[in-house]
Amino acid sequence: MLADVTRDALPEMTRVFGTNGLYLRPSSLIGPDLSGNLVAQVVSLCREGSGFRGELECQDAEMPLASSSLSLIYALFVVEGAPSPPVLLREFARMLKPEGTVLVLSLNPWSPAQLRWLRPPASSSAHRLERQAQDAGLEVVRRQYLGPFWPGTRPLRFDPRQRGLLDAFRAARLTVMRRREAALTPLRKPAAAVSLRPGMSAG
Repeated sequence: MLADVTRDALPEMTRVFGTNGLYLRPSSLIGPDLSGNLVAQVVSLCREGSGFRGELECQDAEMPLASSSLSLIYALFVVEGAPSPPVLLREFARMLKPEGTVLVLSLNPWSPAQLRWLRPPASSSAHRLERQAQDAGLEVVRRQYLGPFWPGTRPLRFDPRQRGLLDAFRAARLTVMRRREAALTPLRKPAAAVSLRPGMSAG
């Protein structure tokens, strides 16, 4: 299922160019390489308890990466299981460059794939995630559903860019977010000052 989901998310990832990126994964059992990305350097971390470890060790609220330094953040099944998703999303917004992209892949709570586990893994509604992202200063650009309907099975023909009636039941959800900078408001050019000579009045 993981391979299917990451493969389907590849078209979104290849739209992002830049110098620095961050790859967050839920376990050390998943390889540290983010295949297919077009970012020059990617820091790869895996979830450990309430924080992350790997090339760096940190907590969700104190990630040691400079503000406005990342072009891409690829969060693979780590937001829904975070101790505080809003805190993690605020860190995403802080680290992201203006117009930078966050790709959040999360489990789809409406997918029948959730029945595979006796105790379904943590998942959250799309509306809650989007509200938390907006509160953190991120704009939700689009959302789509990826992967199979059931782990180990896959349609014979599937293009993630094409939508069908049953897509809302696929195993995972991809939410694309960006950090937008508020546009500058143009100021009206002030009128030229008028020099008054003795005996003249304005008006």
